[in-house]
Amino acid sequence: MLRVIFPRPYQIEVSSLRQTEFVKLRRHLDEVHLAWVTEWKRRQDDFRIENIRFRHDPAWNTRVLSLQAARDGKTWFWRATRVFLAWGVSSI
Repeated sequence: MLRVIFPRPYQIEVSSLRQTEFVKLRRHLDEVHLAWVTEWKRRQDDFRIENIRFRHDPAWNTRVLSLQAARDGKTWFWRATRVFLAWGVSSI
């Protein structure tokens, strides 16, 4: 009765001939993949990181459209934007 409810797990047996076919196929796929990777790396352009320098702007955080000014809220534009946004959200 318990064997009907809990059958034994299946066992798959692979013949030695099929195992050698799988080994050959896997070896072939590995060789093809290695050849593809080698060719792909050969075709890639040299990647160089260039040192980019920007001129220092002493008023960078007080510009109207500066992200830092938007975060700090030190300019009239971003203060008004926060007020309108808070008012719009509270009316929902």
